[in-house]
Amino acid sequence: MNVKGALILLLALAGPPAWPQADEDPLPGLEGPDLQGAAIGPAEARALLAEPLPDAATAADARYALLQRQARAAQALDERARYIEVLAALAQAGRGHPGGEDWIRHYLSAEFIWGSSGKALAACEAHIADTTLSLPTRAAVALRQSYFIAQGNDRSMLARLWSRADSLSSAAIKELALADPPAAQRMQIERLQVRSELERWEGNLAGAVASLREAVRLGQQLVQQVRAQRGASAGSHDPAVLDAYGWLDGSMGMLCYALVRQGRAPEAVVVAQDNLALWRAGQLSESLGARWNYRLAMGLVATQHYEPGLAAAQLAEQMLQRAGASAASHTRWLARQEQLRALIGLRRWAEADAIYREFLASLPDDGLARQRASDWRLRALLAAKNGRLDEALETVERVLAFRLRLYGSAHPQTQEAAGVRAVVRLMRGEVAAALSDYEALFAATLDSPGGWLDLDLRGVRGYVLGLALDEFMQFVADRALKGLPVEPAWSERALQIADRAQLGSTQRALSDSTARVLAATPALRGMLNEEQGLRSAAAAQASTLAASLVQEDRMRRGMSGEAWKALPDAERKVQREALAKLREQIKAQQALVLGARAALQAQRDKVGQAFPAYADLVTPATPRAAQLLALLRPGEALLLVQPLERATLVWLLGPGAQSRFHASAVSAAGWVERVATLRRQLDLGSARAVPDLPSAGLHEVYRELLAPLRPDWRELRSLIVASDGALAGLPFAALLTAPSAPAAEQPPWLARRVALTQLPAASALHTLRRGGVRPLAAKALFGFGDPAFQFDGPAAAAGRALSAGATRYDAEWGFRYGEIPALPETRQELLALADILGADASTDLLLGARATREAVLRAPLADRRVVAFATHGLMPGELPGISKPALAMAASADAHASPLLELDDVLSLRLNAQTVLLSACNTAAGERGGAAMSGLVRGFFFAGTRSVLATHWAVESTSAAALSAASFKFQAGASRAEALRLAQLALIEGQLGGGRWTHPFYWAGYALFGDPQQ
Repeated sequence: MNVKGALILLLALAGPPAWPQADEDPLPGLEGPDLQGAAIGPAEARALLAEPLPDAATAADARYALLQRQARAAQALDERARYIEVLAALAQAGRGHPGGEDWIRHYLSAEFIWGSSGKALAACEAHIADTTLSLPTRAAVALRQSYFIAQGNDRSMLARLWSRADSLSSAAIKELALADPPAAQRMQIERLQVRSELERWEGNLAGAVASLREAVRLGQQLVQQVRAQRGASAGSHDPAVLDAYGWLDGSMGMLCYALVRQGRAPEAVVVAQDNLALWRAGQLSESLGARWNYRLAMGLVATQHYEPGLAAAQLAEQMLQRAGASAASHTRWLARQEQLRALIGLRRWAEADAIYREFLASLPDDGLARQRASDWRLRALLAAKNGRLDEALETVERVLAFRLRLYGSAHPQTQEAAGVRAVVRLMRGEVAAALSDYEALFAATLDSPGGWLDLDLRGVRGYVLGLALDEFMQFVADRALKGLPVEPAWSERALQIADRAQLGSTQRALSDSTARVLAATPALRGMLNEEQGLRSAAAAQASTLAASLVQEDRMRRGMSGEAWKALPDAERKVQREALAKLREQIKAQQALVLGARAALQAQRDKVGQAFPAYADLVTPATPRAAQLLALLRPGEALLLVQPLERATLVWLLGPGAQSRFHASAVSAAGWVERVATLRRQLDLGSARAVPDLPSAGLHEVYRELLAPLRPDWRELRSLIVASDGALAGLPFAALLTAPSAPAAEQPPWLARRVALTQLPAASALHTLRRGGVRPLAAKALFGFGDPAFQFDGPAAAAGRALSAGATRYDAEWGFRYGEIPALPETRQELLALADILGADASTDLLLGARATREAVLRAPLADRRVVAFATHGLMPGELPGISKPALAMAASADAHASPLLELDDVLSLRLNAQTVLLSACNTAAGERGGAAMSGLVRGFFFAGTRSVLATHWAVESTSAAALSAASFKFQAGASRAEALRLAQLALIEGQLGGGRWTHPFYWAGYALFGDPQQ
């Protein structure tokens, strides 16, 4: 992944909502209540809709009956505008009729989804206040009102409205539990959905997913109950089944968005694809098919599959337009939103600008729709990228001026606006001014880890700020490639951005995997809850101040006009006094905002001091070059490599004059192609015949990345490498420091010059070395290997498949767990390792059926110097539903228990290990594996290990056992990194294997992550 992709992905997933406000599916209930009757053909439907309505005063029942038939007719024709019109009439006509109040809820939903979202919001309050309506109806409207307001940006109003909706719905559920259990279940679902909205606003993404998973479970139950009640004759288009499915569909759609926010987009893609298969089979309506298309687009864009994401979003837009969805509807915005995201990802700026401007122009006078669709960052970015630089600058400076008044210059919100202005100024050629603005953005995002939380970097904000940082990186790269001077301060800021980008692709997965850590640490949870309260208080103070500033602006403008000057002196005096009083109030509010901000920062400092490991995991610092240099020991150097869209930036930090900066003309895409070719040539396990050694390619990598930095190999003994994208999956030990040697000579491998270690990001060194040297664990080894993926005990069923309930993921697995290839050779590897380390294989190894996830969680690992997992590593996207890295352990008798040791589990382990060995895992493989491996490695670091030894490819078992044993044996007199190098040299020079294992396939596949020494 290049820095553009890493930064956009990081920022888009780094916090609570905002693209700009709503990127969420609407609540269910679209299909209306249970409309009985035979199917209506097109001609009959059109005739029904043409019938005049009887008079409401003299023929109320006949009018109500015809309206219900017309609702069915509008549904049959999929005429959404007419459907909304009929539902609005039914909401009035249904009063006093059995079930008639249900039309109120269905009208509000349809108006919001297909019509005017602002009109739907405005209609709610009167219904809630109408005590002639039943409690369940008022509760349902209150829940919808809370949902509608959640699509805006008024958090304080959302909190007030949710408090009322929560109280009303709780009382209504109790009332319905005995009288109408299905209705109680529907309200429970809706309450969970709205609660998830509040949870996402609070940043509790795990809580939002949990609420929606429960809503999905209740929705599935509801569909099953309705099908059972309706009997075998109830088809997929039965109105009662459609109504029940609407609740399930809405919950699944909202869950997809919640999964993407958690960094689990591949799961959302699978869920969407499964539902689109139902639509293609004719089991879902066109309107539901449209919604699943834009949900699919959302997941594809989040995984950077922009072309198919754009196609799915365009199809959804076409289907919605055919269905009659208005331009102001929530669904139309969701489809357009994904088109915009895809076009921005593809850098098709003119098309993105055109579609956005067209959409804004098509919106009617609908306040909520315009608020939802319009974002100043997006307007400024698209204007700048399409040459309208004056317009872009005017847009940004207006926002910046207001935020300076609201927050002051040191607040992250103000610094964000300065960062967006920096992009515009850079494009205008105003380099000095742009770099000054960039420093404000860097202060918010690089110098203060909490700034990433304050900015809620998701959605449009995430995209635009990601592009702002990307533009800076390209500016630095372009100057370096042209031979122009690059100021040390610029290079250092670029280094910090690269470090943040390398953390970005796994940061959300790590943050969202800490629930078990918090559950086991009540003091930490309490401090974080207090921090959340302070953050909410700060937001509320800022909201109050913003309203006062808007009022001041309005009063100033009014007092400057001719109409005000014509007022009597006494009236003007009253208004001047009111303005003076307001300004004093603003001063007091500004002081409160500063105080709330200071209290929030003080609480964050307390968390970092009391729980530094947690702070490093969730809000890692971004150290400067001097801080990284101070962490290095004599003979060590740090190499940081960051591919960009058009270049690659490289830094070498080392003692004395070793610190240097360089730019290579090879792009991120170029490295993907080169690394894939090299890996194919190095990996003999996947080759049909032994290929020639790729000497030219291996030297080219060295020539592009290391040679220009002129490292002094006489002084350097240990090189720590932090690389991103495809380069994270390349073993640097196999690089050639000179052109290919004659056949009679040994190739000049980099491993001959220096010991090599990898890091997920340069800042990980700060985490590893902050605490100093810990006492060694008392015992040598605990290992797990040769897991029995097929359970053969009494509870096993023939061909037993792993059910979806066996994991915490939502997608169907689509494979049989027992068919994962067995690893019998790992048994001998662990036995040999136990012998080398002096461990007791009978007590210190769990093999076969005993190597379960539960056994890992119960094992006494805190007193072991080496913890070994000899099993398959599963990377995100390798199998359906896998969105975080995991280790495949033995299956157990419980078909509903997950056999996977997931990232969440790793964070809950307590280790004091010098090394975690991931043998046979193939966990560092390729670009995807390299990125995911960084998350797994950081998880093991948090658990307490100092290093992780993994493999770039599936290594040959006999040589692997020999190299692992030799590496641990050499550690008796050398550092971990040097011991691995000595073991590799033993294979290269034939001391192990008698010359059979000299090819890099046998020795270069090992990657040591972590601290090379202590």
